[in-house]
Amino acid sequence: MQYFDLVMEIEDIMSGRRAVQGIWLIERGSGRNLVAKAYTEIDIDMDLIAPFLAATHTFIDRASSEELQTIDTESNRYVWVANEFLLFVMVVSKGARLGHMRFILEYALAEFMRNEVPKNSDVSAMLKRWHGTTSTFKHFEEYVDELISQYESTDESLTAGKAMDCLAVYSHLFRAILRVKAPKKTRTKLTKKIRELAQPVLELDPVLSEIQIDDNGVEILHLDISKIHYRTLRQGLEMLLQVVTEATRETVTQAAFRKMIFDKAMPYVKRDIERLQLYCILDDVVRYLF
Repeated sequence: MQYFDLVMEIEDIMSGRRAVQGIWLIERGSGRNLVAKAYTEIDIDMDLIAPFLAATHTFIDRASSEELQTIDTESNRYVWVANEFLLFVMVVSKGARLGHMRFILEYALAEFMRNEVPKNSDVSAMLKRWHGTTSTFKHFEEYVDELISQYESTDESLTAGKAMDCLAVYSHLFRAILRVKAPKKTRTKLTKKIRELAQPVLELDPVLSEIQIDDNGVEILHLDISKIHYRTLRQGLEMLLQVVTEATRETVTQAAFRKMIFDKAMPYVKRDIERLQLYCILDDVVRYLF
């Protein structure tokens, strides 16, 4: 189990640390900043690092068949998306959800292509005419600010209905996983292991401490969603899915685990695929169960 990532995510939640530290929209060929914005007091020269980021991406792109998507430093993580002319980079905390970060970047880059590039032109021609004045793209910078602000304040803006949906989906997943075939002695061992590994999750929030873990399974439908921020609930449930999956994989036989995946988990995922996709839970299922 990736305990380092688990600990970093818990620290982010408990400290209220922002997920997004800064962003750059960079011209790939020149390394010029179209937009550069720091959201925290990060110790980075926003202008100086842009050519380095562009050069690093170009080097990896040309030197190997792989596309650069992330780079880790001691305390942060750099996330990339790119097209032929532009590179959009976000520096985020180690606890940030990369799927969400990449979605924000892709969504914002598509918005730039739709609204900032003149209809009678293309990106290449626009960049040739651009003299390097970042205020040219002030409107887009404000759009990105709003997008990131909405993400950072997700816990205030999402409805109780969404939280209830997430509880229902994760409850189904826990039930499917724990229907794995195992002798009573093994099942008791599995329950004990889940309890031990889930302790950091239960300590995240008083509401999460009410999660019941026993030989009957993992019970979450009774949680009072009015007393917990959506983002904390969502991250806690994801971490709990990781715990339940890894504990099960390590405790039961490989054949029993594989049979559970195909006979119990996958039929539910197929039935509820739209809801899993809507709340980005399908990524969690693929990441932890397979």
